[in-house]
Amino acid sequence: MAALNLKSRFHSGPDAPGSPDRGVPNRLDARNLIRRNRIGQQLAMGIALFLLTAFLSGCPHYSSGLPPSLRLDHLEPDQPARGILHKVLPDQNLLSIAKAYNIDLQALAEVNNLRPPYMIKADSSLFIPGASQVMPVESAKTEPQEKEKTEVRDFTGLLSWPVEGKIISEFGVRGGTQYNGITIQAPEGSPVRASGNGRVGHVGTITLFGNVVLIEHPNNLVTVYAHLKEIKVTAGDTVKNGQIIGTVGSSGRSEGPTLYYEVRSRKKPRNPLFFMDRKAEVKETG
Repeated sequence: MAALNLKSRFHSGPDAPGSPDRGVPNRLDARNLIRRNRIGQQLAMGIALFLLTAFLSGCPHYSSGLPPSLRLDHLEPDQPARGILHKVLPDQNLLSIAKAYNIDLQALAEVNNLRPPYMIKADSSLFIPGASQVMPVESAKTEPQEKEKTEVRDFTGLLSWPVEGKIISEFGVRGGTQYNGITIQAPEGSPVRASGNGRVGHVGTITLFGNVVLIEHPNNLVTVYAHLKEIKVTAGDTVKNGQIIGTVGSSGRSEGPTLYYEVRSRKKPRNPLFFMDRKAEVKETG
């Protein structure tokens, strides 16, 4: 009777309604058992993967809570610039050009490395990010020029300089490439300091950037420090403005001892020179 009970549980049998294997008693039994075993294995693997993910999420390297685009594994090299060059005419200003292309005035000023009072000269060229064709620009009036001074925000002093040295590569577009940060040349071993109070979100190594530290600051700001020789903090550390977090090196793909430095706001790369005290600005190239 035990054998009959087992057969009645797992086998449709020749008397079962609609059985496709009528007359082949054990064939469907084997298929069902294999299918059930596979489902069980997949379920077990899914549970194991979930537990592994939960474990890794508790490790310091994954604990920053940043969106994926800000994590070190997703830090990208400089990308081909997407946009066009606009030649400035005598009756145009920054505001009239921004309106013509429907682009944020702040973004236009930052990507072109403009300084207060954000005056642009005729016959100069402005990079217009995201644009695909040259647009007609209305003649500018006297009033909008004053408006530019208030609409373009300069966050000078919000962050401090990470190292003393010489800027050899600026933020912006050159030669068809978009540079998302600045590169500061300094002697190897020079102290690299946190640009403000915050928490170390990541510490790691990336092929192109070498040893990297990422710090999360208030106001949704993130600073990135790359090509470090030594790292003197760990993920999760609380740091103060000016605290030494590492030393200048040439790790990764670097032309000698340099610090590659980025400022990000809500995932977007920002021009560091708009955030740091220009009175204490390091010497620029040229």
